[in-house]
Amino acid sequence: MSADLLALPFVATVEQQIGRAEQGEDTWGPERSEFHIELKPDSSLDQDLAQENVREVFARYPSVQSEVLTFLGDRISESLSGETAQGVIQVRGADLDAIDRVVADLEKRIAGVPGIADVQRGHTGVASQLAVNLLPQRLEQYGLRAVDVLDVLQTSFAGTVVNQVYVGDRSVDVVARLPASQLADAGSVRSLLLRTAAGQFVRVGDVAQIYLTTGRAAIRHQSGQRIGVVTFNAGSRGIQPVAADVQRIVTDEGARFPSVWLEMSGEAEAQRAAQRDLLLYSLLALALILMLLAAAFERRGLAALVMLNLPFSLIGGIVALAITGQTLSLGSMVGLVTVFGISARNAILLLAHYEHLLDRDAGTVWSRELVRRGAAERLLPVMMTALVTALVLVPLALGVGRAGNEIEAPLAIAVLGGLASSTLLCLVVLPAVVQWTVESRFARWLDRVQIPEAS
Repeated sequence: MSADLLALPFVATVEQQIGRAEQGEDTWGPERSEFHIELKPDSSLDQDLAQENVREVFARYPSVQSEVLTFLGDRISESLSGETAQGVIQVRGADLDAIDRVVADLEKRIAGVPGIADVQRGHTGVASQLAVNLLPQRLEQYGLRAVDVLDVLQTSFAGTVVNQVYVGDRSVDVVARLPASQLADAGSVRSLLLRTAAGQFVRVGDVAQIYLTTGRAAIRHQSGQRIGVVTFNAGSRGIQPVAADVQRIVTDEGARFPSVWLEMSGEAEAQRAAQRDLLLYSLLALALILMLLAAAFERRGLAALVMLNLPFSLIGGIVALAITGQTLSLGSMVGLVTVFGISARNAILLLAHYEHLLDRDAGTVWSRELVRRGAAERLLPVMMTALVTALVLVPLALGVGRAGNEIEAPLAIAVLGGLASSTLLCLVVLPAVVQWTVESRFARWLDRVQIPEAS
C-alpha cells in the first residue's frame, strides 16, 4: 500500500501508524492502521481528484475497509460524532442480530447514493471465547449458588482486591488472581475448585459445561443502548446533498424496521444545525436592525428601503457560488450574512445623504434631480467601500480547492459575488426605487415623521 501511494505523482511522503500503543491517544484495536499522506506543494493540485486517486489505491485490496479524509476533517468528525467519517448513521436497539441486519441493509442501500464515498459499517470482528454454561441441577445438588461459581471465575481471570498496603502517602491494592499459565485452556478452568457449604471441594467442570467458542469481539454501546454504525464521506458531491439523500433512506429504513431506532450524526448534521441557528439569529438581527434604522431615519420608508439590499446581495453571492461549483455550506452562509451587512451600510450611505440634502436647504423636496444628485455624490464612497473589501478577499477566493481553504474560500466567493451585485444595484436600482416611490402613491412614506410638541 505504501509503495502504491508513493507512486502517485502528487504524494511526497507516506507514514503509517499500525496497531495500538499501550498509552496512545487513539482507542482503536490492533486490527486498525492509519496512513498519514503528505502532498507535494502544488497550487494547481485538485484536492478532490487527489482523494479519489488515493481511494482507488485502497480499493485494489480486498477485505480491507478504508476511508480517506483530510487531517482537519478527521479531527472535526471525531469531535462531532466519535467517528472519523463525515456522516454517521447509528442504529440502536436491544437485539444485536436485528441491528446487524439493518446495518447490512443500510450499507448496501446508501452505497448507491450518487457522489457518496467510503461507505462502510463498523466492524467489531469475532474473537475466541471460553464459554461457561452453568447447570442448575448440579448447582442444587452440591448446594452452590451461581454467584459462587462466578466469584471464583472473576478472581481467577480478573482478580479480586484482598488487601491494601501503603507506599509512602499512597495506597496500593493487593489483588489475588491465578497465573495466566493455569488458565491457558478449557481443561485448566474445569479443574478450578469450589468450596461447598458443607466444606467439600468440587470442580467447576462438575457444575458447568465449559467449551471454546467464538463470539463478538466487542459490543458497542452509547447512552446505555447497543448500537451499530454505518459511516460515509462525500465524494464528488457536497456533504449536504449526499446527507439529504441518505436521510431519505434512513427514514425509509426506520419505517421498515420499527424494532430499531436510526439516527444520523456527524458533520452533515452539525452543518444543518448550524445553518438553522444562523438563519434564526440572522432573522432576529434583521428585525433589530430594522428597528434601529426606523429610529435613526427621520423619514418613514427609508429604513424599509435599506432592506432592499438583502435580495441584492443574495443574488450575486448565490450566482458566484453556482459558477464556482460551491455548495451552500456554513462558510458560504456566513459570507452571505457578511455581504448583507456591507451592502446595507452602502444603502445607508446613500439614503442618509438624501435625507441630508433635504434637511440642508429649506424648501428642498423629493424630485428626480435630487435622486440623481444624491446617487452621483455617493458613487465614490460606495465604490471605495466595496472595492477595498473585495481586494482583501480576492486571495482567499483564488485559493478555492486548496487544502486548508475549505471554509474561507466559499466565504470569500459569496462576499465577492454579493458585493458586485449589491454595489451595482445600490447605485442603479435603489435610486430608481426611491424615484418610483416619490412619484407613486407611496410618497407619504418618505415624509418626515412629525412628532407632536408637548403642550
